[in-house]
Amino acid sequence: MIGDATVSEIGFGGMALSIENRPDEGQAIKTIHKALDSGINLIDTADAYCLNSETEHGHNERLISKALATWNGDASSILVATKGGKRKPQEGVWPINGRPEYIKESCELSLKALGVDCIGLYHLHAKDPNVPYVESLGAVSELISEGKVRQAGISNVDIDMLTEALGILPVASVQNELSALERVSLDVVEYCTMFGIAFLAYSPLGGASRAKEIGVKMPALQYIAGTHGVSAQQVALAWLLAQSPLIIPIPSSTKEETVQENVESSEIVLSNEDISMINDAINI
Repeated sequence: MIGDATVSEIGFGGMALSIENRPDEGQAIKTIHKALDSGINLIDTADAYCLNSETEHGHNERLISKALATWNGDASSILVATKGGKRKPQEGVWPINGRPEYIKESCELSLKALGVDCIGLYHLHAKDPNVPYVESLGAVSELISEGKVRQAGISNVDIDMLTEALGILPVASVQNELSALERVSLDVVEYCTMFGIAFLAYSPLGGASRAKEIGVKMPALQYIAGTHGVSAQQVALAWLLAQSPLIIPIPSSTKEETVQENVESSEIVLSNEDISMINDAINI
């Protein structure tokens, strides 16, 4: 659950379809359709998922809108979560802009890119160190009041930031990086679980550069995968699901077969011994 919305155990991250080494549009849409046909009803995106902020801002949102418009299913049943407050990376740095006027402007552009009157779930992408967090959060709260955002969330936060946010707006979800390789947000997961807040785990396989070799980086995953007859990637996703009933991994995929594998990971039941082995494992 995300607020009052029932969502699939595994979501779909759209980022890889719009950044470097992305597939062509036809393949991208096929991949999204595969996710939807496989029962995924949560798609994560952001206005900054593109190759160039100046000419492509909103690329991933427009792509998702096109995929939903050409899908044979009921597009109204799909929750699209987007984010505002960042721009496309420049030399490895994601410029942050948390000014209230920019947040509102970004939301308007996202509404247009997605082709909707109200965004189902809108995340503040990050805290701007040059803008009081309360002001950025206040802008998101106003977007809810104006009917442009149905539910709101925050991303890239610690417990103190989440606590502050809860005093300003109804936080339906938190989106932070979390994987067997990167566990710094486990305390935030525990906090979210206490308050019934959904936790969207991005880079759930350790990030694009490590996803294919996650079993090499953490041999325990590969060992357990062998005992279950599945992949190390599937075990990594199953481990995340076992941490809390409110965790929703949102792996990004560019191939249909990878989407199917991700979905099937929700069917894997890890033993307490499996979980303990992963918990105690050290990356190499």
